[in-house]
Amino acid sequence: MRQERIQTAHRHLLTLGDRAGALEAVTELLEEDPSFLPAQVLAAQIELGDREYPKVIARLLPVGDELPQYVASQLTLGRAAELAGDIPLAYSAFREIAARNQRAFQRLGELHPRAIEVVSNRLQEAVRVGQLDEADTFLSLLRKWSPSEIATLEGARAVAVARGDRKAELGAIKELAPRRPGDRALVERRAELEMTVGDPGAGLQIIQTLASENPGDPALEEKLAAAKFLWRISMMPKNVHEVAGRTELNRADLALLFFWLLPNVRYGRPSMGKIATDILDHPYQEEIVRVVNLGLMDVDSTLHHFSPRGPARRGSALRSLILLLSRSGDPIPCLGGSGRSYATNAICDTAAACQIVMPDDCRPSAVVSGSEAVEMIRRTLKLQGGS
Repeated sequence: MRQERIQTAHRHLLTLGDRAGALEAVTELLEEDPSFLPAQVLAAQIELGDREYPKVIARLLPVGDELPQYVASQLTLGRAAELAGDIPLAYSAFREIAARNQRAFQRLGELHPRAIEVVSNRLQEAVRVGQLDEADTFLSLLRKWSPSEIATLEGARAVAVARGDRKAELGAIKELAPRRPGDRALVERRAELEMTVGDPGAGLQIIQTLASENPGDPALEEKLAAAKFLWRISMMPKNVHEVAGRTELNRADLALLFFWLLPNVRYGRPSMGKIATDILDHPYQEEIVRVVNLGLMDVDSTLHHFSPRGPARRGSALRSLILLLSRSGDPIPCLGGSGRSYATNAICDTAAACQIVMPDDCRPSAVVSGSEAVEMIRRTLKLQGGS
């Protein structure tokens, strides 16, 4: 009986244009049972005719959640969303029933480019303002709707960069790179990420190829030297490679890198006998003891603590490297003679003069990352005549 009433009201609306009769019938049916979904859909169709698009959307979204393949509901929702300017919602509604309805399939194809563009723009804006959970939602839509399109891959990369997830960024770049064979910056970034969080051998090969294709390019020559250094690190004990890839180092991590990457540290003869009571059970005890007793890192004179878990600051790392350079057998002009000061501003000036860091990029109070520390060490070795 109820089904016959809704069918009659629907027929009157479509064939006779009897809006008032249909509205009266649907009102009665919804008063009897608000959960009767065909009545909700007919009410939405009446509202669609009245151009009350927000009402249609509000009414039919719950219907779509309950019955996503309800053709009449999704067609009405899709049309209302499209007329309201919500292209992604319209696309989503039509997509649910495209396999069952020719009209929805046609609109799906027509709306696809606009839907992808709108969602991609919303993702990029969410990343820009730091709303990363919202950006993840948009990325999920893009991956569902069009996993291999450039907009989706760019969105995945943008979210990965914003989250500091270098492995995810590498994954996105691997898919993007073949689509943009002439994008050298993208290729170089892939090589950099392969060296730190991926396959160091693959990263080195990429840079070698670029260098051979661009002979005499000083920037690529420097990148190749850095890539070779990182590749050698990948051959060292696993913990060294892992520390080199960390986004933030603690003091023990920095001591480990100094020990393994600087021959003067690893094979040097300590001139002190300091003891740090808080490293006795630390896995990097040997490395820390060597660095401390070479005078490159400090121990608290009162508590005799090294604070291995404390953050490794860029300024402290640079001070250690400049101190190491000052002990080199041959004079190094960029150090500025015997009147050196180890005050922070002087350390930054000296580090920049020696090109251990770029000018205006000292950031002494910032926590140093593994890749930053490795590059500082590489440049220090270069000043000593190494690679």
